[in-house]
Amino acid sequence: MRSFHGKQKGVWNLLEWAVVILLLCFIIIKWFDYTQYYFSADAAFEEKQDLNYFGPSKKIEKVDVDDRVFYLNTYEDQFSVGILKTDYGFLWKYENSFFSIERADEDAITYLSNGYMENSDVYSIYLVGVVNDPEIEKVRLQLNDENTLVYPIEDSGMFAFFFEDNHVGYGNWEKLSGINKDGEVVYEKAI
Repeated sequence: MRSFHGKQKGVWNLLEWAVVILLLCFIIIKWFDYTQYYFSADAAFEEKQDLNYFGPSKKIEKVDVDDRVFYLNTYEDQFSVGILKTDYGFLWKYENSFFSIERADEDAITYLSNGYMENSDVYSIYLVGVVNDPEIEKVRLQLNDENTLVYPIEDSGMFAFFFEDNHVGYGNWEKLSGINKDGEVVYEKAI
């Protein structure tokens, strides 16, 4: 009489490994769900849109800045921004929830800024906005240290400036300017 003990042991080993793999997959899926990581910035943006109370927003422009993606959006008369950051080189996670501001057409430029401190010594600060004056073709941000950043305006009229530094803070911004096609300043505001 032949014994099938060896085959039964192999089947049990196979079942044990299948259970371990299924549990591992479940844990990984729950980890992604808990941490809200996604394999692309677009997927994270779309998922957040589904959960957004004021939305979904209409994605107007996507701006890549270093390891972040800024989604410049509109929702009814609101202008908003969603910022996603990559972690581990391939996973995307929301760095903020949607910040929004009512678009003031009577102002040449509507903007908002926000920031936070990372690792207790690095500031992450952004200034984003929308140009309401069709004459403005570039937005210029002047810093107190004489550095100037310029953002060319596309059809959407939106712009985004981002800083990640241990010295740059809100107090280092001097003024925001709107420049026309002839290089003339047509809007200027101290910030």
